[in-house]
Amino acid sequence: MPHAELPILFTRAARRAGLGMELTQGFTRRPKTEFGPPLPVGVIGLMEPAEFWFEDWDGGSLERWRRFITEGFGILCANETSGVSLNKLCRAASYIIEPVRGVSLREAMRALGAEFGERRAILSLKTDGNGILISVTDLERTGASKMVKTLAAASLVSGWSELSITRTAVGIWDAGAMKVAPLTGEMS
Repeated sequence: MPHAELPILFTRAARRAGLGMELTQGFTRRPKTEFGPPLPVGVIGLMEPAEFWFEDWDGGSLERWRRFITEGFGILCANETSGVSLNKLCRAASYIIEPVRGVSLREAMRALGAEFGERRAILSLKTDGNGILISVTDLERTGASKMVKTLAAASLVSGWSELSITRTAVGIWDAGAMKVAPLTGEMS
């Protein structure tokens, strides 16, 4: 499902659950939502952060909302927040890049390391089984599209059809654990 359709999916589920959402201001008012950094079509996103503004939220709201979410999607957790916007908090992301066929992981890592290392955007880069695990910062310039372009420029792939890419986390880099700490946590 395209990233741009996610607000519709989640706000319709909220409406079916009887949750009133705050609306944006302006001529065409819609439910107020904000999603993390966008993903290209075809990239799987796990644990993607989002913000939703509700008129009322109580102890049973999350469970009611979960019951109406489309199969294949879910809400892992919810927190009440204020202050910094979601996109300012999303400073790092982790991906798994799996070649569909015969791409040298060593050469692919070398190409990604050269491209993103030059920008000091790589936080972690290693192989795992049949794929590459990469964590990056500077999300506007180091997303999945740039990874595919980098591998194509190195003549390792011809395009998207030769790769499977999953974004496993979006959040803040935890240098102690050497991984991206997702913007998640159960609501108390």
